[in-house]
Amino acid sequence: MQKKSANKRLKTAGCAVLIAASLLSVPCYAVRVQPIAQDGVVNQMYGTDEQEMQLYRAVSQAVSEGKKTLDYTFKTPIKDKDTFIELCRQAVYQVRRDYPESFLDNHTDFMYYYDQNGYNRVVFEFGYLNLSSKQKQELLDEVDRIVAQGKEKTSNTVELLQYFQETLRAKNEYDMQAAKSDSDHYPTAFHAYGALIEGKSVCQGYAYAFKMLCDKAQIPCWIVTGYYREPHAWNYVWLDGEYYQVDVTWDDTNNRASDSPYFLAGQDYAKDYVVEDNSAPGVLAEHSYFEQNKTQIQKKDTAGQEKESSRSQSLSSSARA
Repeated sequence: MQKKSANKRLKTAGCAVLIAASLLSVPCYAVRVQPIAQDGVVNQMYGTDEQEMQLYRAVSQAVSEGKKTLDYTFKTPIKDKDTFIELCRQAVYQVRRDYPESFLDNHTDFMYYYDQNGYNRVVFEFGYLNLSSKQKQELLDEVDRIVAQGKEKTSNTVELLQYFQETLRAKNEYDMQAAKSDSDHYPTAFHAYGALIEGKSVCQGYAYAFKMLCDKAQIPCWIVTGYYREPHAWNYVWLDGEYYQVDVTWDDTNNRASDSPYFLAGQDYAKDYVVEDNSAPGVLAEHSYFEQNKTQIQKKDTAGQEKESSRSQSLSSSARA
């Protein structure tokens, strides 16, 4: 029997992300969003073969029930230790990315066991953030409030995504102190709770919060981890038959508008990002959404202006009569 920590601490002065194993301790209202198939593209996300799927289901079920431990036995033992450990790590990482309403801390460990047939059993031990039930519910209520308000103020999915970006930028600021430290000293900064309730988080908190909003609004959204100048976390969304990138952290720190080519970015504005841990659901659109649809948007704006001008002339005629 051996014990393996699922922690992976990444520190940076600019943007920190702790890609550790943490799961849900409250009932979730989101379900896993399956990657949307693309012609000629093979999905590399965790959970594509039967053994991965079985472990993923077990971990996600334990999460949804708020269990502190999970004892799982593999039907088919694995001979190679490194392969076994990575399989277990990736299961927890994927569940965490899929369910950002997690309240576990970043000290989830797992013990693994082996016999003459290979490595065949793992026991996960989950540790939760020190938040009360009231605090946890406060986060879920805030997500509900933002989504409901956003739907009232917008007329389509693009506008709602822009509303989420603008709201998150207004509510949250990048936590430089947490980025220079770690989640031991700033646990909520690495979580959606920090972004939406406390108003300070690192990039992981931004990404979790944005996904929680999209999940509630039923907009396909994924958390992606990797590197952009440093360890980083951001989002992909599925919109009008394409994947687009959303990075609210850098939108906020660089004061980018929600209609800039960096929001709902395509490959042309995401070329310096490096995805790791098989976390991306697919390949980004070639061009950013607002550049790709610039002509259509301009036509729509022109039509709207003409309609408003016509309406004003009609009202003016009525007044004279």
